[in-house]
Amino acid sequence: MNLLPNELLIQIASHLDSDPPSITKFAHEPSTELTSCGFTPLKFLSQVSWRWRKIVLPLLFRYSRISLDTEPQWVPIDARLVDSMQGHLTTLSNHEFQIYHKMRSKFKSSSTFAYEEAFDDLLINLCRIQDGDEFLKSVPHLLWLPHLPRTFADFARFVEQFSLKHHIKGIVVHTDKEYGLRHVSTADAPLARAVSEIWDQIFSRLEPTRVVVAAPPTTLAGLLDTQMMSSDAWAFEMKIHYIELLQSEPLRLEHMKTKCRPWDWALVHSRPWYHLGYNEGSSITAYSTYEYHLKQCPKMLYLILIRLAKEAQACCNITSFCFTGVFPFATNVTTLVRALDRIPTLRKVSVQFAPGPENTLLSEPSRMGRAQSSDFWLEWTESYKVIASYLGVFDFEDGAEFRSGDCDNVKQAIEVGECMDLLRKRGTGWRKEGEVTWVRDHELDEEASGEVVVV
Repeated sequence: MNLLPNELLIQIASHLDSDPPSITKFAHEPSTELTSCGFTPLKFLSQVSWRWRKIVLPLLFRYSRISLDTEPQWVPIDARLVDSMQGHLTTLSNHEFQIYHKMRSKFKSSSTFAYEEAFDDLLINLCRIQDGDEFLKSVPHLLWLPHLPRTFADFARFVEQFSLKHHIKGIVVHTDKEYGLRHVSTADAPLARAVSEIWDQIFSRLEPTRVVVAAPPTTLAGLLDTQMMSSDAWAFEMKIHYIELLQSEPLRLEHMKTKCRPWDWALVHSRPWYHLGYNEGSSITAYSTYEYHLKQCPKMLYLILIRLAKEAQACCNITSFCFTGVFPFATNVTTLVRALDRIPTLRKVSVQFAPGPENTLLSEPSRMGRAQSSDFWLEWTESYKVIASYLGVFDFEDGAEFRSGDCDNVKQAIEVGECMDLLRKRGTGWRKEGEVTWVRDHELDEEASGEVVVV
């Protein structure tokens, strides 16, 4: 083996390369295991020798994972805490001392009401702990805002040392930590700065063509610079959401010099993405609630699509969209379609509304609760009718594609096919290609115009 040239060794290693779990499991019900994989031949090969390590390195880090730090780093500074700092003035760090003087002046000018708990949310100030802030570290109730781990700087140096920047094609930014300060208005500015720092640090050191963010809905809303716009999130079993963004190769970084969209710190405006994928997980727990059909799931995806419709021009708006959910309500799918209808650049649409073959949800009574499976399938059918209506009205160009991820099951495949056939009979031609894909064909519109449909 040592006599073989590097070119052959690279060829051998490439046969051990495969799609990462963040691709193969993206359509699975979201969990903290998105990046977990028990089969890692490239890692084992990289441990054989230094020569193999050098050969495998570009492949080994093609898809990288960045876990956000879970340690709380922020302190809520209120009038009572500032008073308690007064007894430790000789031991405060320079940073703490500056905070003490600044906040003491502020509270003195406010009034005695600053000491009442009812005013905490109005007068509270969030301060990030720095090295040496021993007093602030001892505060009982530290708060968490999303932030990169200290190890990210080491990873960035590693990437630069071995010239891996252009070999890293995808990253997964993930956390299972929930952001709990949405009710504190003074937390908005620190959150925006913290999230801006995350994306600035990542895109200044890496240039991935694929970015996936996996996080609880409350945290994901912050990472996407949007709102949840739902008071019913408690009713849904959505511990983690996934969002996927793709940019084309070769990279269109020069295009970011144009003014066709705001190239700001928000992830959706960080690059000229052409594809947006979203997996919101399961809605089944909401079916056990009173008047379940009135419940509204978190609407980060809807708000992101509306933002793209308003702020991104056709030259750099998305052309491909994929949505995955487990029995979403038809009313929520309707809301989603209203946003899609405002993005004229779409050429590929993919949906999945039922559990995949890997999902055992329907055989788990503990998860089904008091919900009736008949309600699941009623919403599933209505959701496809909503999608079919959208496909029949939206002005797709010839060759546009629709894909259903629910055709693994024969019964489901038949129902999806019937929806698409009904579209053609009503004058909108979609030609089936393969088992799960339909292609827009305007010539079929003319064929359908002569047919008589009996209703």
